[in-house]
Amino acid sequence: MRMNIELATKIIDASIEHAKTIGICCSVAVVDEYGWLIALHRMDGALSPTADIARDKAWTAAVFKKPSADVAMFGVPSQPGAGFNTSNWNDRLTVIPGGLPIHLNGEFLGGVGISGGTPEQDTSVCKAAISRLTDGQV
Repeated sequence: MRMNIELATKIIDASIEHAKTIGICCSVAVVDEYGWLIALHRMDGALSPTADIARDKAWTAAVFKKPSADVAMFGVPSQPGAGFNTSNWNDRLTVIPGGLPIHLNGEFLGGVGISGGTPEQDTSVCKAAISRLTDGQV
């Protein structure tokens, strides 16, 4: 299975539903396994920068195949990794929480990024959408 617009739309719908239950307006981005944008939605009331931030979170989660917040370990000199610094950041890489990789039935499909709430709220929305996907509810 590959990420497609139908699946991305279901992830966005599940994300929006959870965001409403916790009282936030956010943007949701879904990317494929290479980080290419499949779908992006900014809820009414979400600040305009949240769309780009959500996309950055989804891209980071997809290309590193780990939560966006976990990518920060690569920039810590005492940890093995790429040693990110200001000379080798790119314009999509972020370590802000709220981007998670998407796995379904043992397959890696891409990433989802949420922006609009606190880091904990954004991550909660990601987890809720992925959970609904893996439970077969979307």
